[in-house]
Amino acid sequence: MGILVRDLELATTRWQSRFNVSIAHTFEAPSLAIRATFLAIASANVELYTIDDPDVLDLALCGASAKLDHIALRFDGNASELDLAGCTIRGPGRPDPIGAPFLIADSEHVWTEPPGIDILLQLITPTESTP
Repeated sequence: MGILVRDLELATTRWQSRFNVSIAHTFEAPSLAIRATFLAIASANVELYTIDDPDVLDLALCGASAKLDHIALRFDGNASELDLAGCTIRGPGRPDPIGAPFLIADSEHVWTEPPGIDILLQLITPTESTP
């Protein structure tokens, strides 16, 4: 689950103090202007992330301090095996379509709202070179 937040440090502190959760890991992608903290909760991670572009962040949050943004799903197979017909592929926290998945670490990432599912999903698949 990905939660877009206006203030990543404050949100992280509040989640840690309220729910006594630890940081599993952090992530930064300067090329996407995003930073994230992943909180360890039982067998899952909750992602708190922010966009370091104030205009894009304001557009995405519509004045809120945080919002449930997406559900992340990791697949074992290649992205070409997924039925994305009719889906607009986009990036994190951004409404504009993109031409290709984002490569983050050893995985390809796309954000989309499949018709009939109507929830923003982050689809994560291994790259062709990943064993």
